Amino acid sequence: MRLSAEQLPNFLARQENFRPVFFLSGEEPLQMMEAADVIRSSAYQLGYKEREILQVDSSFNWNSLLQSSCALSLFSEKKILDLRLSNATPGIKGSKVLRDYLSNPPPDKVLLIQTDKLDARSKNAAWVKALDDAGVMVQVWKLSPAQTLGWITKRLRQYHLQPTQDAVRFLSERIEGNLLAAAQEITKLQLLYGQGEIGLEQIQASVSDSSRFSIFDLSDAVMIGNGQKIQHVLHHLQQENVAIPLVLWTLSNLSRQLYNACFQLQQGINEATIVRQIPYPQQKNFKIALQRLKYNKDWPTVLAKNAEVDQLSKGLTEEGNKGMGRVWAALLELALLLSGVQLMSL
Repeated sequence: MRLSAEQLPNFLARQENFRPVFFLSGEEPLQMMEAADVIRSSAYQLGYKEREILQVDSSFNWNSLLQSSCALSLFSEKKILDLRLSNATPGIKGSKVLRDYLSNPPPDKVLLIQTDKLDARSKNAAWVKALDDAGVMVQVWKLSPAQTLGWITKRLRQYHLQPTQDAVRFLSERIEGNLLAAAQEITKLQLLYGQGEIGLEQIQASVSDSSRFSIFDLSDAVMIGNGQKIQHVLHHLQQENVAIPLVLWTLSNLSRQLYNACFQLQQGINEATIVRQIPYPQQKNFKIALQRLKYNKDWPTVLAKNAEVDQLSKGLTEEGNKGMGRVWAALLELALLLSGVQLMSL
């Protein structure tokens, strides 16, 4: 069964709809997080009070999933197996194990699988079809600019705020598609203004006073290749305890945008057409970055660095055990690499 992220809460409101397997895939972190929270909350209400996280990487032993499915829970009768795929495919071994698991899912376990956006080939894979048949599959799509406007409006109203169209449009342009940043800002607006109407001036004042939105300063500094400003902004973000996933999302999203833009240029697509796909406030700086990076042949290194920092931030490497200072240093390395600035030259 396939559902959208919006349909999931109403579907799970009825206990008889609960399934032994849930599969989340997508590229928008907030919707993924909230969909997973809804599933875990529903499972908890049904007695699945324990949770085991299984992080799949190159060294993962797929037999551990089968072992966990058979193991008795220590403190409750039911358990959530939270399986997180680093890639959008489990490989040959993982595919077989998943199909074996799905052929006879244990009655005291619920399997929650989370992964990145599936490509066209993966959507037709046997393991995906098996998941679709056995449980609930939710694909989270990145919102279009128009959908983002609607999402922000709905979110504000959920917090009993009645926004003007100008206010919604400003916030949408400011967050650049980052729903996590939008959700944080909306929570702050509710704390500042309570309930009722909210206009452009109020949102402008809130955003300009919010240190977390220095992530946009970071994005700008990377695009224009200003190494000193990159260091300054990242130091500021670290001192303000801004969430590392938010900073990493900003850099990873910019990496994907620039990589895709460079690829489109190589395919002969007009630069103006490419730049128009970017939110208007960022177009000028994005064009500067594109001019600097369009002949870059080191994209594999940039993309690999994104993955490395992601693993480091989750404590999945030996380096990750050295504390958050090492993670912030890695974020600086990633930002400078993407900007084209050499760390030793600063």
